[in-house]
Amino acid sequence: MVEATPESISLSSSSLPSVSVLQQLRAATAVQHKALEARLPLTSPDLDRSTYARIIKAYYGFHVPLQHSIECFLDAATDPARQKIPALIKDLHALGLHRAQIDALPLCTDLPVIDSEARLLGVMYVMEGATLGGQVLRRIVADRLGIDADTGGEFLDVYGRDTGRLWKAFLARLADFDHPDGNPWVVDAACDTFARFEHWLDRAGVLK
Repeated sequence: MVEATPESISLSSSSLPSVSVLQQLRAATAVQHKALEARLPLTSPDLDRSTYARIIKAYYGFHVPLQHSIECFLDAATDPARQKIPALIKDLHALGLHRAQIDALPLCTDLPVIDSEARLLGVMYVMEGATLGGQVLRRIVADRLGIDADTGGEFLDVYGRDTGRLWKAFLARLADFDHPDGNPWVVDAACDTFARFEHWLDRAGVLK
């Protein structure tokens, strides 16, 4: 991925003055989104319980250090409504792992940089968007593997009935931030997050 520079930031912000940050995010990440979706076997007819468990392990390995990074930037705990780690731990237990095994899982060290609100919003766009997409995956996993929220699938519906409300709240925060000077950093962080997340899942051996 090409790293953004102040010159490219200036050029992109001046060339897209009337395009919202959300539109820029959708356009900039569309190819990465489709590519990752195509490689993730959660929608594959061949999905089995073992593959699903490896995916949840890999998700845990990315989300735990990322949440820590977010909390370090905010100097506060993540909004309780947006906590995902407890659901991942519950799923891993349901899939047969003991606490010691969970604690021993590898954690990603190649995380997106979060050093500004702009970059935080870019990271959140990817991760909160993935949570929104979990609604579809939850139904697929339930149909193919018989896994529900109590047997290893809570993470895919981690926000439950609050999914729509929390997504709209994030979009409102994104809209409040929207400014030509900051939007390129939001977009760059989102693209970087997609790239690092895919790389991590690839290293974990869960992608097709």
